[in-house]
Amino acid sequence: MASGHDSIHIERPADEVFAFVAEAENNPRWRSYVVETTWLDDGPMRVGRRGRQVSRVLGRPMSVIAEIVDWDPPRHVAWQAVQGFATIRTDCTVEPEGAGCRLIVRAAGELNGRLLRLLAPLAVAVARRQAASDMVRLKTALEQRGGLAG
Repeated sequence: MASGHDSIHIERPADEVFAFVAEAENNPRWRSYVVETTWLDDGPMRVGRRGRQVSRVLGRPMSVIAEIVDWDPPRHVAWQAVQGFATIRTDCTVEPEGAGCRLIVRAAGELNGRLLRLLAPLAVAVARRQAASDMVRLKTALEQRGGLAG
């Protein structure tokens, strides 16, 4: 099973950063590999809420159905892919830090299917590079007036 984490300081209030990253429909706005994210049900954010995310993995569109497995606003949210090309859990934690906050994103899981498992080392290397650059992209946009959240 592959795992990794990234963390970055963002000069914005923790509650604002949490609200942005906890809303899965914002993923295409800051995660370079995400094509589309939609909720499959209505209602408030909660444990058990499900959504579908289409990502570009090794140049191909692939999707997962994910479920919120931990919901502790305004500091922590976790999703678990329950169906699709991967079985991955992603945790986002936001902690106040100085005048801003620290965003910590952790992911652990594996690709499903024989071919994807063979390609996993390449996919993991690409994902790690993307995650680091996506965190910088998020930081820059949220700190600029009218960035991703605006």
